[in-house]
Amino acid sequence: MFPKMNPYRQSQISTASPGQRVVMMYEALCRELHKAEDACIKIPDDTTQIEVAHNALITSDRIITELRLALDHELGGDLAKNLENLYDFWIRHLSDANRFKDAKRVAEVLKMAQELRETWREAAAKVRSGEV
Repeated sequence: MFPKMNPYRQSQISTASPGQRVVMMYEALCRELHKAEDACIKIPDDTTQIEVAHNALITSDRIITELRLALDHELGGDLAKNLENLYDFWIRHLSDANRFKDAKRVAEVLKMAQELRETWREAAAKVRSGEV
């Protein structure tokens, strides 16, 4: 499904804390959404960008699905439920963005994902430093 990772990246992921892994997932999501947004903007001038946008949005969908599957509803309570609802919204919104190659919809999800990525970065840093 996903391309083979280089050994350095595999090691980085396998030694990361759970919080750091979530940050890595958000970083990958933001990269793919940025790629999709950029491709959607370029489509009127370059139709080869249709496939680039499609592939980036499909990869984004897979990442969001993985984030959703990783939610622990027992420990997470309302937070896990709210994140699941947000992920469901993102998947629907990006599906529409893919159908219409709509950069605005991609940008909306990207903005939210960037905000959550920063929140997770801060939380992971606090855990690493022992503040939490």
